[in-house]
Amino acid sequence: MKVKINKSIACGTISAPPSKSYSHRYIIASLLSNEKNTLHNVSLSDDIMATLECVKTFGAEYEVKKDSIKICPNIELALDPVFNCHESGSTLRFFIPIALLKYSKSTFVGSAKLLSRGIDVYKEIFKNQDIVIKTYEDEIIVSGSLRGGEFYVPGNISSQYISGLLFALPLLKEDSVIHIIPPIESSSYIEMTLDVLKKHNIKIKKEGNSLFIKGNQVYKCKEFNIEGDYSNAAFLDVYNYLNGNVNVLNLNENSLQGDKIYRKHFATLKEKNAIIDISSCIDLGPVLFTFACINKGATFIGTKRLTLKESNRVDDMVEELRKVNANIEIKDNEVIIYESALNASKVPFNSHNDHRIVMSLSMLSSLFSIEIDGAEAIRKSYPNFFEDLKKIGIEVSEIVK
Repeated sequence: MKVKINKSIACGTISAPPSKSYSHRYIIASLLSNEKNTLHNVSLSDDIMATLECVKTFGAEYEVKKDSIKICPNIELALDPVFNCHESGSTLRFFIPIALLKYSKSTFVGSAKLLSRGIDVYKEIFKNQDIVIKTYEDEIIVSGSLRGGEFYVPGNISSQYISGLLFALPLLKEDSVIHIIPPIESSSYIEMTLDVLKKHNIKIKKEGNSLFIKGNQVYKCKEFNIEGDYSNAAFLDVYNYLNGNVNVLNLNENSLQGDKIYRKHFATLKEKNAIIDISSCIDLGPVLFTFACINKGATFIGTKRLTLKESNRVDDMVEELRKVNANIEIKDNEVIIYESALNASKVPFNSHNDHRIVMSLSMLSSLFSIEIDGAEAIRKSYPNFFEDLKKIGIEVSEIVK
């Protein structure tokens, strides 16, 4: 799908989409509760649909009514389960420990890009357990049974491995401890998981960098409304820094979402010689890179994990930003964006099949009227993004399917 966005200024009121990160977590907690439960304000993005598909594989059913989802656990177990995670890294990493609760053997499939990112961290985490993980080009096979005990997890890799363990370990007979090895990045996502677990009657004690989990716990659920997503709200709120006037609703000011820091970073990027560490808000990388190009440049540190996302968000964003004459230098764990005069590109932007790249380039397109190829990648997290841009006055003049 190709999208053309004309030069335009945003103005209006819009609700932030539901938090994808919280949606994953509430759906999984409902699944593990063994009780029927309804969640409200859920967006059926591709990633959330991947989690719902795995919910069904795990032996549950779900029913969608408008923006609500009813989860009905424990319908029946599959004999030879195949969990299709599509392109969702969260779904894959959350469900591997969960599958080990009930199945002695599970197969995980997904896009080639997702499987290529690997799950070597789980292989290391489970090395002292009778769990075998075999990775192939088109599938991952996990065999064995999860036991309680002590788990050592590096804190500078994806927090999703820690969250996956946190969901499963309370249901085991044995007590467990997760030791997080510093440095710890993306700690806000761990806090979000702990928040959802607490709301479902799961008690976890935190001491320093260790998480103590009692066994034989029981999930208790109730209806919840999913709060707005700060990660995606950044792509709407940014227009307030580009001469627009946009009121973004449905955001919890007391949210645990680490990406709510985007407002502070936007303000910092108005200053010269800004230095920003994005290691704990890695998903903001594309929008911050773009915003820095429009303003006075900046130095970004803690960028290494950006290379391991849906695309290589360092190389791919730099490739696209250079189309408008951005001057950027890439280092091992650092990206330096120099102040420069941007020009409109006659060459269309490329999404690199990455939803956050699409949203970031949409901002530039609204300044220079540039087309975006592969814009369907937006469905991964924010399927209504272009419709919402129209609501605040951004001229999406052509969508070719």
